[in-house]
Amino acid sequence: MPTCCVVDCANRTSCGVKFFRIPAGSHPFQKNRRHLWLQAIKRADWDNATIKEARVCSAHFISGEASLDSSSPDFVPSLFVYKKQSQTPMTKMERYQRKRKRDERPDMQPASSMAEMEQDCTIDHCSDEEKAEGDCPVSRKEHDDLCFTHHQLQEDYINLQQDCFKLRSENEELRNELQKSKFSYSNVKSSIQLLLFFTGLTSVIFEWLLKKLAGSIEIGHQALPLEDQLLMVLMKLRMGLSNTDLAYRFHVTTSTVSNIYRSWISVMSVVLKPLIKWPNKGSYT
Repeated sequence: MPTCCVVDCANRTSCGVKFFRIPAGSHPFQKNRRHLWLQAIKRADWDNATIKEARVCSAHFISGEASLDSSSPDFVPSLFVYKKQSQTPMTKMERYQRKRKRDERPDMQPASSMAEMEQDCTIDHCSDEEKAEGDCPVSRKEHDDLCFTHHQLQEDYINLQQDCFKLRSENEELRNELQKSKFSYSNVKSSIQLLLFFTGLTSVIFEWLLKKLAGSIEIGHQALPLEDQLLMVLMKLRMGLSNTDLAYRFHVTTSTVSNIYRSWISVMSVVLKPLIKWPNKGSYT
């Protein structure tokens, strides 16, 4: 249950008050607002972790709500038992509301003299292009709201960029972990003992054999690179592993294992046959 962080204030949610977070963000507008809040509640020495968890209750705002308008008396909490007011809170709020009405209706401001009224009523003959280039009157509140929205969008954009970079980094790490967990020639060849255990060949002989056979293999099994296909075939020949076992190790289906095995065995029987030298019958006599 949140409690108010203001000195000498013990308000809780059960007291029927609202709670507001201390302004956060890296933009100058938000930094300045946070600084003013911390000064007002006498917590200027707080660190970011404490600020993040702190709340200020609505009892410290004249209207009961925090305002984003920098000209509003509720832009910063101002009602405290330890602080004497030079003006009554309602006087401040009424003056702010009158100013806001004047800002929102700039064309309705009273003229101080008849001459000013006549001057105001003078028609300014200008081209449409000049009118388009002229400044349109915008109220202070609208200006502050637009500035805050712009600052907030900038911060959101920066946060999204950081999140995107973080997700890309995590994705790359997961890809690397997946590659390491996958059974492949690139992982096995780094260990002479493992390659000899699974294939009975050294890396030099394995790569010579791959080069010898690769030109005759039809590229029809895109699920695995050629070196992994040869590794699979040699493991089956040497260790007698089942198709299910090999499919699990290489992350493919059992039908893919069968197709790869048949393709390579056919090529190996033709390409490697000349390398088999049978002794002559006369050599035994």
